[in-house]
Amino acid sequence: MKKEKWSKIVIKYLSKLGIFLSAFSLSLGIVYFFIPTNSILYDLFGLALIISWFLNGALVYFTDIYLNKNIHMGKRINRLSYYYLVLFIASILLMVFGVIFSAFIISGPVLVLGNIMIISGFLITNLYGFHFCIVTFTNIDNRGAWNFE
Repeated sequence: MKKEKWSKIVIKYLSKLGIFLSAFSLSLGIVYFFIPTNSILYDLFGLALIISWFLNGALVYFTDIYLNKNIHMGKRINRLSYYYLVLFIASILLMVFGVIFSAFIISGPVLVLGNIMIISGFLITNLYGFHFCIVTFTNIDNRGAWNFE
């Protein structure tokens, strides 16, 4: 097979795996929100979350290389990838500052704010990563949007 054919297969596989891992980590995150106990299931949640972050980063890299940015759909996917990177950085900062607030404040509204920051940072990165993977997967066969042909 040609290099371009392999690239299309890799992007399709990364987006499928990203959809699965994002949905898996979202569902486990919701379960953890309602039942915050220590379990091996939540270790899997953390592992799935980190792997989905790396997969989405790899998907951003491959879309940047093989995307045709001269047509409308290519520009749209390119913008989505850059929005994902910005929101990823913002959500990581939200989670870090939320953990700092939660660790140093025993009670009160700042503790609630810290927990809201952690949950919103988690949801932002997972939901937008899920959206980015779905858009990439549904448009992989869009002729002209990619430089595979």
